[in-house]
Amino acid sequence: MNLLLSWNLFILAIFIVIIAYSYIIGANKTVKTIISAYLAILASDGIGNIFRDYVLFSDNFAKIVSLFNMGSPDEMLISMKVIIFATAVVILTVRGAFDVKINPNNAPGGQIFVTGVFGFLSAGLIMSTLLVYVSGSSMIQKVSLQSNIVELYTSSEFVKFMVDYYDFWFAAPVVILIAWSLLFETSSE
Repeated sequence: MNLLLSWNLFILAIFIVIIAYSYIIGANKTVKTIISAYLAILASDGIGNIFRDYVLFSDNFAKIVSLFNMGSPDEMLISMKVIIFATAVVILTVRGAFDVKINPNNAPGGQIFVTGVFGFLSAGLIMSTLLVYVSGSSMIQKVSLQSNIVELYTSSEFVKFMVDYYDFWFAAPVVILIAWSLLFETSSE
């Protein structure tokens, strides 16, 4: 059997891994991961934009970049945003100073369905964010097709779907959490 690696397969594998991980950690931690992803998006966009505006194109930083042959400023900004995003998601999910308590047993379909839905939304949010950052854009700005992912965009239907509908992937988890809060009773302490 000859398995051809593609970006479609890669994105599908990432979705499967994140959804499977959601079942391992449970619905509460999966929702905490979604909230952590939103906070990480804000942090990586904000810090990355400050870095771009005040440091990236300064003369002293240009000398350091050329001395160590660190790549182009755009590559550095993309790398920085991805690293900040991934690090912040992990830190906030594992050590974040907040807890999430939802009761998936109140939902139709119970815990398995609810965990799967939140896992799918988490995977979409994380994957679309990474693709937007790799494109060189920001979650706040519209992704341009003259960006770094034009080759990926044209060769992969999944990349095209994730980028074209990144507003959906960004908004859907919050919409579902709002609906969950309105429809189902949460545990109180």
